[in-house]
Amino acid sequence: MKLQTKYNRATITVAIIVLLIASAVYYFFVWFALIEQVDEALRVEEVEIYHHIKVHDTLPAESHFIDQRIEFAEATTSVNRRFVSKKVLNPLDSEMESSRQLIFPVHVKGKHYTAIVTKSQAEAEHLLLLILGITTVVILLLLMMLFISNRILLKKIWKPFHSTLSAMKEFNLSNPRPIVFEKSDIDEFNALNSAWTQMTQKINQDYESLKTFADNASHEMQTPVAVINSKLDLLIQDHQLSEKSMHHVQAMYNAVHKLTKLNQSLLLITKIENNQFKETHTINLADVVKERLTQLEELIHSGHLSVKTDFKKSTVIIHSMLADILINNLIVNAIRHNINNGVIYITTAPGSIKISNSGEGTSLDPNTIFNRFEKSNASEGMGLGLAIIKQICDTYHFKINYAFKNALHSFEIVYA
Repeated sequence: MKLQTKYNRATITVAIIVLLIASAVYYFFVWFALIEQVDEALRVEEVEIYHHIKVHDTLPAESHFIDQRIEFAEATTSVNRRFVSKKVLNPLDSEMESSRQLIFPVHVKGKHYTAIVTKSQAEAEHLLLLILGITTVVILLLLMMLFISNRILLKKIWKPFHSTLSAMKEFNLSNPRPIVFEKSDIDEFNALNSAWTQMTQKINQDYESLKTFADNASHEMQTPVAVINSKLDLLIQDHQLSEKSMHHVQAMYNAVHKLTKLNQSLLLITKIENNQFKETHTINLADVVKERLTQLEELIHSGHLSVKTDFKKSTVIIHSMLADILINNLIVNAIRHNINNGVIYITTAPGSIKISNSGEGTSLDPNTIFNRFEKSNASEGMGLGLAIIKQICDTYHFKINYAFKNALHSFEIVYA
């Protein structure tokens, strides 16, 4: 749920609760005021009746108007002055309607009477309903205006945050350009931007230091590794070595050879990350695949593999050396992780290339397959082939997909 939606729900819920309580209080206040107004009219009639009796010493004539009636009855018991609310039959339309009565005692010529003044509340009820209707409309308009103003205001307030979020999503260690955050008049957002700026600067510094260390280490390793290789070559040519010693030397030679390949792969990844392959050409990957298949023909035959191809022109703008490395790693990966008498399918099409190979086991984890040094237990490689492929794809903004279907591991690169 978005913060704006959550905030709107909270504010509108609170507003509804407050308005409902206020409406209830307002209703009873208005109703009390209207009743008090009716009671005041009844008291006026009471005063006029007493005045008439005082002046004329007789009861005034009874009256039966639409909204008011005055009646008298002889009292057999003592009468207490009181206000009463009750339903009274309206003789004009023969319907019961809410009325307010004032009952009080009067004395005329020694006789006791009960005076009943009845006043209709219909007009007050109609007025109350009108007020409630207007109040309801006003409340709905207020809620609507609150919702709309919140959306507009929150959108404006959170604009710097979304700008910061967009800038952070574009942050890329391989392209460490400085991030420029939008200046805001809200202190909290400025503090957030300042913290992000300091953090990204620290990340870039640490990353550059790490790259420099890896680059220097790889370069410095080349000389001693080359010396070890040359010395091992001399030892291998020494006929005085025993068979056991020769076996140890050969194991050392294989380990150094693997170390050399590891060093070269790490250097290559570093160069790709540093954008050292800037020159590009329009290359037909179908031609690159054909050339690589010719070079790897002996390796393919040794694994008793069959290759099925479907070539269509598939041009891409890329550095020629990286194109060779990309295709070579894909094909070698398909050969290395294949089964005996397996098959390799290669398809090139405008904007894409797909290489599939038969294999044992189940699907690989697409979330970790392109990580450095990620490899299966049975693999003799170093786990950098797919990492190099992924780095090349990221450099040129290619999309690489992995799928496992019908016992085939498939890698597809889309560059359209």
